[in-house]
Amino acid sequence: MLQVGVGVSTQYDDTVMMNVESHQLALRSVILGVISDFTEDDVKGANGRDKLAAALRDGINGKLEALESFGGIEEVHFTSFVLQ
Repeated sequence: MLQVGVGVSTQYDDTVMMNVESHQLALRSVILGVISDFTEDDVKGANGRDKLAAALRDGINGKLEALESFGGIEEVHFTSFVLQ
């Protein structure tokens, strides 16, 4: 089982973060979908976490682009990461 806390960062203005806030439910759905595509072995080690973070970034940006015509998320950070 994998439990993660996720934060995002951007160099763009506050509009990007406001879009993240206003579309939280849709973005959570994307995040869960991306995570479900990874196996436990896929996320073991730093390289696996980096791949997951990149996939999450791409998924979040894709959803924001569909909803707001601009993504803007540059990095996904894990605030917690528990693999059991």
